[in-house]
This record gives sequence, structure tokens and C-alpha cells, in this order.
Amino acid sequence: MKTPNSLTGVTRKVTLVAAATLLFASAVCLTGCKKDEKMVPGEVTAPPPSTKTATVETYQSGTHNGFFWSLWKSDGATGTVNYANGTGGNYSVNWNGFNGNFTCGKGYSVGSSTYKIGYNLGAYSNSGGGTFGWYGWSRSPYYEYYVNETWGAVSPHTGTYLGTFESDGAGYNVWTRWMTGKNIDGGDGFRQIYSSRVTKVSTGQNRVITFANHYNKWQSLGYTLGQLNIPAIMVAETWGTNTNGNINCTIWAQ
Repeated sequence: MKTPNSLTGVTRKVTLVAAATLLFASAVCLTGCKKDEKMVPGEVTAPPPSTKTATVETYQSGTHNGFFWSLWKSDGATGTVNYANGTGGNYSVNWNGFNGNFTCGKGYSVGSSTYKIGYNLGAYSNSGGGTFGWYGWSRSPYYEYYVNETWGAVSPHTGTYLGTFESDGAGYNVWTRWMTGKNIDGGDGFRQIYSSRVTKVSTGQNRVITFANHYNKWQSLGYTLGQLNIPAIMVAETWGTNTNGNINCTIWAQ
């Protein structure tokens, strides 16, 4: 979904292969799915961003306050990226003079078609390409999926437009495209499927993503996700040259 390198990118798939097979496959062992652990929605007080620059590694992940988190940066990326886990389901990231592609966020160690995610996007700024929303993968068949709630200065929308539907009080456009890069297990090719809000979400409000609505809509269009046995996160992603921005988000299970 990013141009010309795809939202999580053809080149990204190549660099992820060595780490992803072990890290994604072992993620379930790091923590069980915490979808029943709830935070009470309400006023969100965002902690200050970390002042520690993340180490440049292909992939980092772990658990924090019952949530799975991850940070990935493309090989050869330059510039500064600061990622910090806050209280509960909160995380923040800011970047300056960044060249390349990164993704980060908090969620669960395994995906599910029935997740209902509450979130509050406290701050969002992105001078490059990128997106913010619910993100994950499936196996058998391979899909890379997104529910895009907002995005950066460069639109992520490309591929085949499949129509519009409503979920959680908002309109979403559905897109898909076939990618010729490596999938998460090193094989050739995978499909992207994504829903994008017709109107970008505003900051500072409690909102909900009922993922089953998107899963079922994609299925009705002939695109059924495979096994959701790898992590799913509320992702912050950017790509481009000399990009700057900051994101602060808190998630909870509805």
C-alpha cells in the first residue's frame, strides 16, 4: 500500500525472512492472547516519549503490561526513531530525519477474527507515507491485512478498489493487491487486503475497531484470511525520505 515500496514493502519482506520465521513463530510462547484483559476507557493521559533512540535492528519484540509489542526498521534506515511503551496499552513513537521504513505498535501475540479493539489516538503527525491502524498477517493463505484509521502526507491507497461499507459508525473503502515479494515465511508472493476510513480519524477520542466486520466483508468479496496465528498490533508505520512525525496511542480490549 505504499508507493513504490508497498505498505510494509517488498524489500521489507526480504529482510524480515531470517528473523520473522523465528520471532513470529515464537511470539505465541512469549505471552498468551490477552483479549480478555481490559482497560477502562476514559481520559487518556499520554506519557512523555522516550529519549532513548531505538537500536537499529531488523526486528525487536516483547511483552509489556500484558500486551505484545514490536518495532521493525528496514535495513540501512537512517535518522532517529524513539519508541516507548507507556502504561497499560499505551505506546509512543517519534522520529526525525528518518529515511527508510519502520513499523511499531502494541497488540496481541496472536491475531483473531473476533477482536474488538478500543483505542485513543492521542497524537498523530507524519510528514511522509505511512499509516496507523490494526495490522497483522495470516498464513495458508498468506495475507497482510490493515484496517487504516489515518495515514501520513502520502496516501497509501493503491491496487484494486473493491467498494465501500460501514463499520463502527464510519465508512471504509476496501482495497487489495497482489505483492510479488517474500512473505513472512520466505515464500514468494502474498496478498494485501485493507480497509481504509473514508475520513481520517481525529485525535483525542475513544474509538472502536470491530475487526470481525472487516474480516467478514473481505470474505464476502472472496478474500478469506488464513490462519491468524501470528501477532496483530495497532501499528504506526512510516516510509519515505527525511520524514518526521510523532504518534501516541492507547489501546484496550472492548
